[in-house]
Amino acid sequence: MNNVYDTPEHHCNTRLSRCSRSNLNIDNPTILRKSTRTSIMMKVALLLYAIAITVVAIVLLTISQFNNKERNHYDRFYDDRQVMVKSSQAVARATNYLLSHQSPSGDWGSVVLNAQVIVSLRLASGINIARINSSSISSSWIDEYFISAEKNALQANSTMAVGQLAYIVMALKAMCKNTNQFMGINLNQKLIENLESYPRPGFNHPYPYSLSLLSLCLTSAEYKFRLVAKLQDMQSADGIWSDLDTTAMAILALNCADGSSQAVIQKGVQALLSKQSKTTYQFGNEYTTAHVVQALLSQRVPISKWHYIKVLQGLLKFETIEHSFNRVDNTAAVLPSLAGAIYLDLKSISCTQQDDTTDTSIITIQYTVRYQCSPYINKTDENSVIVASKADSSMLTFMYAAEKLNPAYQFSVKYHPSFNAYTVEKINDISSLASNHTCYWFLQNDVTNRAIPLGISHYKPNNNAQVAFIYRRP
Repeated sequence: MNNVYDTPEHHCNTRLSRCSRSNLNIDNPTILRKSTRTSIMMKVALLLYAIAITVVAIVLLTISQFNNKERNHYDRFYDDRQVMVKSSQAVARATNYLLSHQSPSGDWGSVVLNAQVIVSLRLASGINIARINSSSISSSWIDEYFISAEKNALQANSTMAVGQLAYIVMALKAMCKNTNQFMGINLNQKLIENLESYPRPGFNHPYPYSLSLLSLCLTSAEYKFRLVAKLQDMQSADGIWSDLDTTAMAILALNCADGSSQAVIQKGVQALLSKQSKTTYQFGNEYTTAHVVQALLSQRVPISKWHYIKVLQGLLKFETIEHSFNRVDNTAAVLPSLAGAIYLDLKSISCTQQDDTTDTSIITIQYTVRYQCSPYINKTDENSVIVASKADSSMLTFMYAAEKLNPAYQFSVKYHPSFNAYTVEKINDISSLASNHTCYWFLQNDVTNRAIPLGISHYKPNNNAQVAFIYRRP
């Protein structure tokens, strides 16, 4: 008879006192299924728990990164703000520097410098020289200066340097002057004629060409597309026009002149970006960098792509102790870039009808310096110049105007308080001492060849007068 306790389970409990789970479930399918389901459920639970932990970790990490990003964003904003404030302050200081470096007669020393400063002050500081009424800053000398320069070119049957003419046109635009009829001269047409004749001796570089095309565009002058195509064709295979300054100017000109030049412009932009320093973020010296900044801003290249704020920081390092950028021309070039202004802004400047005026009382004379004191002075050259000034101006005023145009007309005077007048001591560094007091300077009417009895302080030439200072024996 079988013992009721003689079962596998009994043997496990009584003989071995323990039994493996496999042994217990060998003959029990129900227990096996329950055990399998329990195992699967535990695995699923563990998987869900791991997923939940991962999701929570990702969320927390994202929040942390977002907070850091926001914090960094605000930190960068305040850092950038400090740079912009410093840049604005530098603009104010440089503006004062330029205004304080005018000569007593109101100019900055040359046609190009005058034009550059006029444009720079209008773009960066909103100053229209033509609307300032002051004893030290007046616009009349600008009209006189530019008229003199242009009429001298006409008299010599030659063309003014094209770059000079382009700067004059741009400056007159900044002062709201009419460049189509400036004292009877169509300056826009003169620029077009020059561009049509490119290249030729004295005008064979793309920089003055670009500057001229830009000036024409800014004044809304009409010109043919072939002038734009000429500039496009000057671009080299690497995207550069001669150098970085010229490339920047070409981009500005094409941007303003024609909407079909985008492929050419983008090639130029990429060429500029490839030349940026990885350490200083500059594109060369302050003059070149200022040009490039204008070109990139005109194309709305994302400022993060070329680190605009760092470029400004680098430009600010060029500021000298006297609040300039080394020279007047460099300061005039850098000023708009520090203010975030570009030449193309001149196209939309605010002008009123009253602005578009030129002083009609301005007259011109022909002034000549002649030498007739052989053998003491061997100079045989004769210098003639057209100079402009307001009607009723003294000869002394015209002489100052001539001196600005050409150093050959430099002179010195002696003041005589007893009759409140000046007399000429030297012209072109030649005085009576050069001939042992044999020859002296005499003022004469060059039409009648008669001496003018009045001195330079009291003689007031009429319009189109021909006046000469002659170094001769009495």
